Amino acid sequence: MHEKIHSTETLLRQLSEGDEEALAALVRLHWKNVYAQALFWIKSTEEAEEVTQDIFLKLWNTREQLGDVLHFENWLFIVSRNTILSAVRKKLSRPTFLQEQEEEEHVLRPDRITEHREQYQVLLTGVGLLPEKRQQVFRMSRFEGLTHEEIAERLGIHKDTVAQYIVKAVAFLKSYLQEHTGSSVWVILLLAGLY
Repeated sequence: MHEKIHSTETLLRQLSEGDEEALAALVRLHWKNVYAQALFWIKSTEEAEEVTQDIFLKLWNTREQLGDVLHFENWLFIVSRNTILSAVRKKLSRPTFLQEQEEEEHVLRPDRITEHREQYQVLLTGVGLLPEKRQQVFRMSRFEGLTHEEIAERLGIHKDTVAQYIVKAVAFLKSYLQEHTGSSVWVILLLAGLY
């Protein structure tokens, strides 16, 4: 327990000094909890993904004040809650809310969750450079929303193999996107939900 607290304190200090690797580590540690909270309230995978990205972008944008935060989990919870409630209020106030609810798709589609269409095109190019089987597994997982088990069953491979393909694909895409977009913060946020 003390290691985790010390680790978070260290990461926050590094983040406050502009360390992007510290941001990536904090995203890895907290993405699933923040995303689950957003999804619970927003009920849309796409909008929950977008709100989660916004929350971690706020973390980056306020990094200089984070060195003095004593209880990071509480801070993150409050920022998450406020951002999510704001998104829910916005969603409920849309005239097309009921129609949207009926048409809602529950599949992660990065082209619809990001405003950064140029970066998305770079992502697609990178996906196209993956070895054929790895590309197929990545697309089935991330663009079609299939579970590891479903992919394994469809392709006749073990689910651990599916997981390995995805890990390797994400590692390649992270490097590829960083090289071709020049924005490592954006890359961290884009790929965080893809682990």
